[in-house]
Amino acid sequence: MLETHFNFSTMKTKKLELPPVEEITALLVDLQKTIEDDYRYRASEEDERPSVSVTIGADEKGQWNYQTGDNSFTGGAYGLPFWGVVSLYRDSNCAELAKDSLDQIADAQIDNI
Repeated sequence: MLETHFNFSTMKTKKLELPPVEEITALLVDLQKTIEDDYRYRASEEDERPSVSVTIGADEKGQWNYQTGDNSFTGGAYGLPFWGVVSLYRDSNCAELAKDSLDQIADAQIDNI
């Protein structure tokens, strides 16, 4: 039998903040307007719709930045520890994508505690 003992008096708590969903939604709406006919971020080989990959990077204090496409090590999100990545299409629901990206960031923050 495995016994686990916790000393709750010494456990640390950490307040985590997310970027405002309204700001991320507004960003996605603005980026959506710029998707050109030849833009392709293929989540699958069959997907031919114009789209772009958007990465939202954030820290535990809610500071954030973003990058589009595959900027590898040079995009605005790269220097931030927690990321949410979504595929943005011309017909995407930007509010839902914003929530999805923030859920990914929250999961990463929780996993890091």
